[in-house]
Amino acid sequence: MERVDAISALVGSLPEGFRYEPGMVVAEGSIVVIHGRYVGWAPEAMVAVDIFRVEHGRLVEHWDVMQAEVPAHETKSKN
Repeated sequence: MERVDAISALVGSLPEGFRYEPGMVVAEGSIVVIHGRYVGWAPEAMVAVDIFRVEHGRLVEHWDVMQAEVPAHETKSKN
């Protein structure tokens, strides 16, 4: 399966109500980093950092780190 087909299949399989809430975006050179929140991807909201490498205006690599969102009242700082 080609990458474009894989991405199309993934997007087509997302459940109704899925949404992405981008937060901070940082770019330096060919690297773009987006901190955001995925709702409807898993049973609970997920927070993620997506890292992209861009060449000539095209995405050529992607990495991510995701974890279940922790409600503020359950964190040590309560933030």
